[in-house]
Amino acid sequence: MNSIFMLSFVFTFVASLLIDRRMLQQEKKSVTMTYGVFMLLSVVLFVSKYMHWPIHMPSRFFIHTVSPWFIRIMGI
Repeated sequence: MNSIFMLSFVFTFVASLLIDRRMLQQEKKSVTMTYGVFMLLSVVLFVSKYMHWPIHMPSRFFIHTVSPWFIRIMGI
């Protein structure tokens, strides 16, 4: 990811937080908690990408673990 995309993501993220802050004060606690979890997950993924830490995706697990097992069971 280049720096222009990262910078635009940060600005969009902060603007979204500022706009949604007023509406979240009127929502139920469960909606606010779900919003917070997704925002925290977004920040963690963004920081890990910025620090060049690898982000393991579920597809890699499926390709390397589940697929060979399934092929062995099917006898293909």
